[in-house]
Amino acid sequence: MILDLSVVTDTLKSLITTDWPNAPLWTPNTPQFAVDVTGLSPDAARLGQGAQLSLYLYHIDENNAQESLFWAAQSQNASGPPLQYQPLALDLYYLLSAYSDGNYIQEQQAMSVAMRVFHENPVIRGIGPDNQAWELTLALERRSYDELSRLWQATTSSLRLSAVYRAAVVLIVPEQVPPPGPPVSYVDLAVEPGVASPLPQLLGTQRELRYTVPGGAAVTTVQDPATVAAGQSVLLVGTGFNAVTQGQLILAGPSPVTTETDVTAWLATPAQPAPDTLRTVTLPAATGAPPAGAPSPGRYSVYLKGSAGAGTFTTGVVPLSIAAGVSAAGGPVLRTAPYIVNGTGFAAGQTEVLLGTIPLQQAAANPAPGQFAINVAGTALTLVPPAGLGSGTYQIRVRVAGIESDPALWLEMP
Repeated sequence: MILDLSVVTDTLKSLITTDWPNAPLWTPNTPQFAVDVTGLSPDAARLGQGAQLSLYLYHIDENNAQESLFWAAQSQNASGPPLQYQPLALDLYYLLSAYSDGNYIQEQQAMSVAMRVFHENPVIRGIGPDNQAWELTLALERRSYDELSRLWQATTSSLRLSAVYRAAVVLIVPEQVPPPGPPVSYVDLAVEPGVASPLPQLLGTQRELRYTVPGGAAVTTVQDPATVAAGQSVLLVGTGFNAVTQGQLILAGPSPVTTETDVTAWLATPAQPAPDTLRTVTLPAATGAPPAGAPSPGRYSVYLKGSAGAGTFTTGVVPLSIAAGVSAAGGPVLRTAPYIVNGTGFAAGQTEVLLGTIPLQQAAANPAPGQFAINVAGTALTLVPPAGLGSGTYQIRVRVAGIESDPALWLEMP
């Protein structure tokens, strides 16, 4: 497969120029002469000096047979790649013609050498500049006199001796298939009760995420299930909360550990009258041992248990991801070094930092270009952009234990 069609043209030209000095046609009675092999159109080639051999790509067609195979495979495999990820199959049509001002013998001899070379090389192979291997067949294509006449009339040149060659199948490199997503780490299943339940139910977590992008625009989106950091709030979504007479909020995890902690202190006292389906949970502002502190980043789950009316209850568990907190202070755009990201929950050995899609490597201290370092308290990290990073604005993305923090800061490179 190739990215650039001119690679095919240059390869065909190279076959002729390489074989030209050693062509059997040249004898003491038939002296060799210089020829300029060009990919220009015949009328442009005539502007050159001496003998000219034009190999002009004048037409491209879709290869219907190959495309039909792609479509058939797609119809049989619904999970196969979409059309934009399949190669484009093409037939290339070249017009081979020669010109030598006032010398028909050189014209016909140039055509003789070129057609012999193409006859001896019915299969052409090559490696493109992107290191993609490609292969095609080359064949003399029969064209009617009327068709060739119309082709020559489309140029500013008069009709000359010519032949048409078809190079097929040329596969244009398609768009890269995106990498597969990570394996499923957990499944969140919630079923809305069909009838009113006498006991409280916990169905999920939800959070309204707000941040400011470069330029000052405010962005608001809803996360469900939610990811929350120290000092942030999240909503518990369920039913029958007003029926609870005594209850506890239990935090389990981080996955796959099953440690459970009573974090009822995180539940906000509801306003009166409180909605029966929502409760607000606010994490402590600093990372530490719960419930006094927000737990270290990771994948957790929560559930409620207690008494409601005359009975006791334990709800199902729902996922709750906890991320490192990233402060938006001084942002959203950082323009001058040192580039420092403040927050909480940055853990050595578990933290990833990316500038857009460019990962940085963690250093113990004094980061070099392309690295970042975390302070001892885990409340700040200093990053140094990679050497040669192009100008532009890059989102500073922080992940700890695989959980990505809210967008907050961008780095601007002049």
